[in-house]
Amino acid sequence: MLDVDTGIDDALALLYAAAETRLDLVGVTTVVGNVPVEVAARNSAAVLAVARASQVPVVVGARRTVGGSGHRRGTTNHGSGGLGGVALPSPPEGAVQDHDPLDLVTLLSRASPVVIAACAPLTNVARYLSLAGVEQVVMVGGELAAAPEPEFNAAHDAVSTAQVLSAETALTVYTADVFETIAVPPPLVARLRGSRDAAARLAGELLAVRRRHLLGDAGALVLMARPDLFDVQLKHMALVGDQLVPHPSTDVGREVNVVVAADVSAVIDAFISALDDSVITRPD
Repeated sequence: MLDVDTGIDDALALLYAAAETRLDLVGVTTVVGNVPVEVAARNSAAVLAVARASQVPVVVGARRTVGGSGHRRGTTNHGSGGLGGVALPSPPEGAVQDHDPLDLVTLLSRASPVVIAACAPLTNVARYLSLAGVEQVVMVGGELAAAPEPEFNAAHDAVSTAQVLSAETALTVYTADVFETIAVPPPLVARLRGSRDAAARLAGELLAVRRRHLLGDAGALVLMARPDLFDVQLKHMALVGDQLVPHPSTDVGREVNVVVAADVSAVIDAFISALDDSVITRPD
């Protein structure tokens, strides 16, 4: 299950999750973050329609963080509409549900254990961890060392980040450091844009407008399908102010799995191959 604030790279994560046979995408919830939560939900449903996955439920989640913050302010690569200016048809009528997202997660977790890919601030996810059927969280956020500007997902709702960190649920942290290393070369972006598959073409259009053509959140979904392509280490992480970083003291935080490096070219190949393997295999 994905929790998103869709977002260009959240959209890439949705496209990959819908296409990758190693993953079973069972639900999507949205949260305030890059854009207002309703915009994130509409974007998510529209992307899933292109991916031929409109059967996946999309539920509107938290409209504000625990501390009362709204969506991200100022100019970002995502733009006011979230998708960097990439236009999509409206999602099918009824594709977005507006009820407590905890109801969806409860239903899903009764059927089988759920792994949550948290690609956004953790306002929703902190609530979900009250359910025994939530097996693991893979969160996009945190840093291997404190930076001048805090990483957005962990910082935008630091109260919820602290709750997720203090829970007993298994946690993997897909750090901003790795996030920033996985950029798709322009020739492959162009090939995706020329694909015969609508979902692959959309991925190409999104990557074309994405800052440095970064896979971003989609890399965390590749991690879930292909953990062999990543270096994951146990580290003691703590929330220092509003930054989630390694910490020497065991008095705060806890030991979690932390992604510290990736085989960048193999991750890119895995992402593209799930959408259209001819993009990788056809000659120049």
